[in-house]
Formats: sequence, C-alpha cells, structure tokens
Amino acid sequence: MSRVDDILHELRDRLVSNSISYTSASAANDVYEGFVFALVVDTAAGLGAQVFYEDVHGRRTGDLLFRTSPGRLHSTRYPYTHAVVAFDGTPELEVHVGVYVQGNSGVLHECDVLVLNRSEAVECRRFGVIPRCRRCLLAIECKYYCSGLPLGQARAFVGLNADLGSNKALFVANVTSDSVIRYLDHRKTNWEHHVLPGNPQVEHLCSELRKVFRRHVSQFNPRLSM
Repeated sequence: MSRVDDILHELRDRLVSNSISYTSASAANDVYEGFVFALVVDTAAGLGAQVFYEDVHGRRTGDLLFRTSPGRLHSTRYPYTHAVVAFDGTPELEVHVGVYVQGNSGVLHECDVLVLNRSEAVECRRFGVIPRCRRCLLAIECKYYCSGLPLGQARAFVGLNADLGSNKALFVANVTSDSVIRYLDHRKTNWEHHVLPGNPQVEHLCSELRKVFRRHVSQFNPRLSM
C-alpha cells in the first residue's frame, strides 16, 4: 500500500460519510489537505461537538466533495462540501478546504484548511465576499513533499501568519528539514511536521487543535466540560 493510500484510509476512517471525492488516483497534496481536514473535524467531534456536512447551498449531505485548487467560499460552480461544528452554547463554526481568506492588509491568501465562524461564512455566501481573517479561528497550511521541505515554503508561511495576525496560522507537513525547523521556531510560529498516519505527530497536532476549540468554547460557555 502506498503512503497516499495510507492517508486516504485514515481520512475515510475519521470522516463519517457516504462517499468522499478523493481516490487513490487523486494528487497526494489534495488527499493530504483532506486528511488534515479530517483531523480537525474528528478532534472537534471527540470534544463533544455535533458535526454535520453541508454543500455551498446549505443542503445537508453525506457525499463529500472537496476542492483540489483554491477557490472562493461562496462559489456555486460546484457543490463543494464544508463541515459545520457546533459546541453547546457557543457560536457554530465551519471547516473548509482550499478557500481564500482576506488578511489584515486586504490581500487574499489561500488557506488549505480554514476554521471560521459560521456567521461569517453565511455572510460570505449571501453577499459573495471573502471571509475576513479576524472572524477566523485557524488557517492551516498543508504541505506534502516526497523529499525535503523547501525553506521557501516556511518563508511564505511566516508572511501569511503575520498578515492574519494573532498567530492564527498553523504549518503542517509530512516531511521536514533542519532549516525549516530553525526558521519557524525562531519566528515563534505554530508548526507540526511528520504528520502522517501512525506517527505520534498526529496526536501532537490534534492536541493543538483541541486548544483552539477549547479557547473558542471558553469565550461563550466556560462551564462546558471538554
């Protein structure tokens, strides 16, 4: 079994659905984004959130269709799927794959996996606009490489993190390099490398995701047991 097949198998195990648009013939980087999406959704469910899926028209679905290139959250060209995450007594969230977000500078950035307030996503679909970073909880940059991780990817991520503000970005990769680790660590950014099925770094990433959801819940329902 190939590494991509391993990732696809783990993805399917973590998402409760009828079908998923990724196959063993899908590009590895696309499947990897779906895998990280699945980790986000599964982590929320493990904390007690209700999770369900919708397409861009607001119809509930169990057939999950994901972007394979960056697009606009409100686009109706295809019925792309997002997850809705609902913790008791807190504003609902949405989780998307491959959408643009507007940084504090006004510049648009590609987000491989984006967690944002559902009210912001609803407004984006209603008015055909891009989500604002201040209404987003987390933007995850997903990198899948067959060899060493280029330093240029780390440099680009630092710029993304700076424009989103409040250290909302998280760098996740299947491989790493010494220079990337030193660069990201020196700039005190959030990162996790070697995130692959069976590796302990998967649980490290899930631990960081739990912190994000707990911070969200504590603002609105601090008595909720998580």
